[in-house]
Amino acid sequence: MLDYGRFEATHQQQLEALDLPRSLWKVLHKKIVQECFDIGEWVVFAETEADDDDGNSCAAGITDTRLCLKKGELEAISDVFLVDHAWTTSISQAFSDLSSIPGLLERMERLTGIYEAKYEGPGILKSENTESTINANVPAVMSQAGVSEDRARELLQRTRGDIVEAIMMADDESANNGSAGAGVPESIQSQILQQLETGSEQNGAMPTKWATRNYECIQHSLDGSNELDGIDIRLPLAPGVQSGDIKCEVLPKHLSVSVAGGVIIDGDLHAQVDTSASTWTVEDGVLCIALVKQKAEYWSEVIVGESRISPKVHQKHLLRVFRELWRYLQGYDYLAQGADQSLVKRTNWYMQDEVGLAVAHSDDPNVRCLPFLYVNASGRMMPFSLLWPIKLITQGDVLARDYCPRWLTDPAQRSGYLQAIFQGPTQGVLDAREQLARKLEQTATGAARSSLANQPAPTQHLRSLYVRDATSEVQSAITTAGYDMASAPEDADAVFDDMQHEGKLASQHGIATALLDADSAIAAFQRAAGVQSWLSKGFSLRTQIAEFIGTALVDSNSWWLLTSVQTQPDVASPRILTNSWVVAVRHADVGYSTAVECTLFTSVPDRLFLAEWIVLLTPDRGVYLWGEKPCFVQHKLAMVDDNPAPCQALAPASAVSEDELKHSIAKQLSPDCLAPFIAKSEHAVADALSLLLSPSNDAENKFGVFGFSFTFSNGPDGVVPILHEARPMTVGEQVSQSPNFIPDVAAVLAGCPSRTQWRQIGVE
Repeated sequence: MLDYGRFEATHQQQLEALDLPRSLWKVLHKKIVQECFDIGEWVVFAETEADDDDGNSCAAGITDTRLCLKKGELEAISDVFLVDHAWTTSISQAFSDLSSIPGLLERMERLTGIYEAKYEGPGILKSENTESTINANVPAVMSQAGVSEDRARELLQRTRGDIVEAIMMADDESANNGSAGAGVPESIQSQILQQLETGSEQNGAMPTKWATRNYECIQHSLDGSNELDGIDIRLPLAPGVQSGDIKCEVLPKHLSVSVAGGVIIDGDLHAQVDTSASTWTVEDGVLCIALVKQKAEYWSEVIVGESRISPKVHQKHLLRVFRELWRYLQGYDYLAQGADQSLVKRTNWYMQDEVGLAVAHSDDPNVRCLPFLYVNASGRMMPFSLLWPIKLITQGDVLARDYCPRWLTDPAQRSGYLQAIFQGPTQGVLDAREQLARKLEQTATGAARSSLANQPAPTQHLRSLYVRDATSEVQSAITTAGYDMASAPEDADAVFDDMQHEGKLASQHGIATALLDADSAIAAFQRAAGVQSWLSKGFSLRTQIAEFIGTALVDSNSWWLLTSVQTQPDVASPRILTNSWVVAVRHADVGYSTAVECTLFTSVPDRLFLAEWIVLLTPDRGVYLWGEKPCFVQHKLAMVDDNPAPCQALAPASAVSEDELKHSIAKQLSPDCLAPFIAKSEHAVADALSLLLSPSNDAENKFGVFGFSFTFSNGPDGVVPILHEARPMTVGEQVSQSPNFIPDVAAVLAGCPSRTQWRQIGVE
């Protein structure tokens, strides 16, 4: 327990960032120490009333309930309340948590309103012709739903051939019309589900393997005979669960299982078991319960009354809930130490409890509600949300906060941002997309390309170089190449430094400044070039939220790579890959500033391939590439159900050889496609720089080293490169390339590129 002095010292910076009035700091400390969640003394839940037509000016809620003040008055800055978090997770752990933590899915379903169909089938039967699928399924729907042939065909057309959905739709409509007994019996629905899941190879045999929400059941023979005298229950456990957290009690006719205090199974068994022979173990994060039957016989269920699910459908349901949760999740970031001891920005995502979610939204809020990370005396971090009144609230008033981040002030962008939380009419974001598209087309039409140098032109004779943080290997390479090492920038003819040095031949080209000052390199190129065949679609998540959402709605199959502006030196932020525009917008809350469209190969779904060029731009506008070919890299992707996880932190890149790349993409592209791809990427580099250069961009005595990354995309004339990223390379990155890298740059600047690995390119 922290006394107030230590509490303030530990949390002062965080409290000031939250803008919590200092007069409430001691109140907060007292409530945390006493674990006082007393907001219930002031508020009451109220049902949602019909929304007004005033847009965001009225209180809009994310759930169907509101918090109203139930007594007296609550003056501004008079109190602060603790709001608990129902769930805290990370982007890499969220889906696993949802599928493995007992009771979590059920609670999230209550919050989102998305429930799994109890007897849902595996979906549309695979067929190249949907009509033939419908024709094949008409008899089954007629017999099981008790409808005419025309009615069965109509239902199947509405469900695109799905048998179970068609039968259940007939059942729902019959129930609504008051036709008792016209629905589908539960046992028949189960039979349909089993038949669709297990296929025709069973020839009518009863299934020996099935699944419920919490566990799988496998019925088998203990000695290899045909007698079914054993049945196993497999129950996935949440990460970190130990054997000591599990309580498993097997009685002759009853089974109870609890994990970390939460009851998972507590019910009667289908028949009696031999308790002395039944055992349980934990293997690879799964609780395995082996039951031995008193009598060898078929069990139609393991726990009386259990409800079975389709594992495939359940996985789809988990994904649906996971996607929907991003409307509700909020985030906060913190610094952590990476595997290489460097500092890395981490983000925790949290779901508030029912109280926090009942706080409405308003453009004119009367409360603020922000996350707070309490660090106790033992160093353990405990997350809460803090809620405090910023205006006078009287009895019956709805508590409302501004869901938009404080930096977002433009009305159109605020409206777009709120789409990610509350949904609603999309015409505004579609109009914003159309306006941006017209603007970029006009920019492309009027874009002027600056001339690039065709021959090397030395700027001056170079004798000495200054290189910040040069290693001993780099120093040796520089002296071997015939240059002197200067001890200070003012003593050098050429300066390799990330700082500005006026009057010196230095690595501070004007384009580097343009790329760093822009929301992203893609945005910088778009402003200068508009729409180009080699340029990705990119958006600022601070100034182009509405335009981004409109584009994502139209291009619904697109993937987006999210990047964060580095506000702290030497702190890395993981890049986020997602196919959900809601996820992208919510990441704006935690510092992610750009969303760039990203191309994934459908034939190699578990990897993202990139081609990376290192580019030198000289003061006389000469463009040089390092090496004959780009460096090919790949990012391994997290997978869910044989598809890329819909939201994931991108793994670090690893090099991939040209032969391995050709082999990987051979199913989708021809192996000989790399040569034209490389040539096109060279032209794209030159074209991009000639468009970004302008007559006013005088880079006398300035040069720049850049990294250009391209993704692979299918075009009408084969595979084409799409500019994915362009960034200035720091001197540290240049030093790490190779000992000869910097002396080779100096050789180009001195007019001797033939002695180096650099080669000049230009625009045709």
